[in-house]
Amino acid sequence: MNSLKSTWIVSIILIVVLFLFTVYPSVNAFKNVPATFQNVFRILLFIAILSLMIFLLTEINNWHRRCQALSSSDEQSGKNKNSIPTVGFHYSIDTSKNYKQITRQLVDIIYSSLMAQTVVMYLFNHEENNYILQEYNSTRKSSPADSFQSEGELFNEYHLHPKPELFQSSQIGPDYLIYYPNPPKVGTLMLIPIKVNKSYVGFIGVDSIDKEAWGSEDLDLVASFAKLYANAILQIDVIDQQETYIHFFKDLCKINTEITLGIEPHELYKQAAAILKKFFEFDKLTFAFINNHSQELVIEYVEGSEADYTIGHEITVKRGVWEPIIAKKPVLVNDYDKSKIEFRFQPDDLKIIPFRSALGIPLTTGMKESGGILLESFRTHRYFKDDLETLGIFGKSFSEILNRLTIYQSMKNLAMIDGLTGIYNHRAFKERLQIEIDRSQRYGNNITLLILDLDKFKRINDTYGHLRGDYVLKKSANIIRSSVRTVDTVARYGGEEFAVILINTDKKSCLNTAERICKNMHSFLFEKDGMAERMAISIGMSEFPGDGEDVQSIISSADMAMYKAKRAGGNQVIMFEHES
Repeated sequence: MNSLKSTWIVSIILIVVLFLFTVYPSVNAFKNVPATFQNVFRILLFIAILSLMIFLLTEINNWHRRCQALSSSDEQSGKNKNSIPTVGFHYSIDTSKNYKQITRQLVDIIYSSLMAQTVVMYLFNHEENNYILQEYNSTRKSSPADSFQSEGELFNEYHLHPKPELFQSSQIGPDYLIYYPNPPKVGTLMLIPIKVNKSYVGFIGVDSIDKEAWGSEDLDLVASFAKLYANAILQIDVIDQQETYIHFFKDLCKINTEITLGIEPHELYKQAAAILKKFFEFDKLTFAFINNHSQELVIEYVEGSEADYTIGHEITVKRGVWEPIIAKKPVLVNDYDKSKIEFRFQPDDLKIIPFRSALGIPLTTGMKESGGILLESFRTHRYFKDDLETLGIFGKSFSEILNRLTIYQSMKNLAMIDGLTGIYNHRAFKERLQIEIDRSQRYGNNITLLILDLDKFKRINDTYGHLRGDYVLKKSANIIRSSVRTVDTVARYGGEEFAVILINTDKKSCLNTAERICKNMHSFLFEKDGMAERMAISIGMSEFPGDGEDVQSIISSADMAMYKAKRAGGNQVIMFEHES
């Protein structure tokens, strides 16, 4: 831009001068100029004006292109704003790339500033008690080790008491250069610790073949470089943490908006565990909820360590880690051994599997405490208050999902339950039968279907009224339900007809069950407000796949057998048989 302005100024001055030469030849200063020179000046004037016009057109073209670029940028920005569905950065930062660049630049600066033989940077791994190489620069052909254990005279406790150190050749011990596979000859060695938020994270090692190559000022210089590097790493970590939180909330939003109401609980827990695995480190994850019938805390989902309690195990609450969770209080355990908590799931279980730290939050449905989530680790001090707050946010969101699913299930149950008898209605029966047929086809099991009809029920309504008839229907449903297994399905098929789905069995094996229903029904005395009657029932039996290939054909076969029992006088069981 500055060169363009200079060209403009020079062109204008040249035009003015040539203009004076050509337009005003009578000026005293130019009156003795020969005609040849004046013609040359005219040519130069033409060139100057032409160049000025070219510059002017070029500038106008540049302005036009800039306007177009700005316009397209605004349009693209508008499109991007409309296309971004969730909160996030409007720019992309590759924190891993930035970290590598900064690390490389720092090592190169120290290497060139101190004219070192080798500069290395290692970060300390507290879990493995070893150092991991991040970057190096060296005049030597061999490379330093990718990692080395924190041992030896110098590095055994250097992470406990780190400080800048300068060692001359006479002070360098045999294991001071442990990070070299083949230690070279070194005259001077410098070690500078790297601290982030006052916590030791690693060191910078600088060595020279020359004796007394550096002094205290050089030590201070590298220490200053290390502080600048630590601040840069901290900023990168902050950005990385922000991106992590953004991804966390995106996943949280996704599970909130994309979960279908009909999802199976196990699948829901699995999706929740997948999110938690991204943002938390754990050796075991447990979802546990209070069983509505037994009122016991029961494990419903587990991920992680398999040599421990799993799905279906009951948990002892009092004096255990789950006691505060069920009391709607979050739990942060830095070390089980030093806490007041006596056990995890059952008394004395800490002696069996050495879990050390834990993080737990309650999950509530409405106003009722229903269970919680527990993360556990074999390491002490694995979790912090920030983790507790983040998991708490997840817990509140997940509780809302559970609440929606609970309401949906309650409404679904109302739609599937017969209001009079409390058993499945006709629609739910057909859905259940289809599910069992699909399962039977998948695993090769048999299903037996009973269609039951109360004999001469109409006379109850005609003689005693519909209220007594309702009483008989309710009692009959209870008799049928108590006569079969808990895994079997009992439904009201319509009017005084009932249906029973007996799983994993054929009709011959179920004959005793059907006859037991007949006997229990006939032996029961229906007494209410002056009514005292005994009822009989007719039962037809069919099986899948022998008596039909789908829902309709199985029902039809059992129905025909039931009507055959009625025509034979009722109070009996007849199995469907194919006509020969």
